[in-house]
Amino acid sequence: MQTIVYILYILAALGVVLFVLLQTPKQSGLSSGMGGGSDLFGGKGYEGGLIRLSSICGGLFIVLALVLNFISK
Repeated sequence: MQTIVYILYILAALGVVLFVLLQTPKQSGLSSGMGGGSDLFGGKGYEGGLIRLSSICGGLFIVLALVLNFISK
């Protein structure tokens, strides 16, 4: 059981790194996030899918880290 969770944990970590690196940078700095960047939490097409996948992998990474913490005790 613990080995399967470790493998899923590593795959989630690699997924986060991969999907974040595949996204194109906005190059607008911090000011656009505060001043009404309309597509801050989503997007359309290819970019929206990458944002969604990186969010899912990030959430899975956190959940699996908590599961590993409880299993190891």
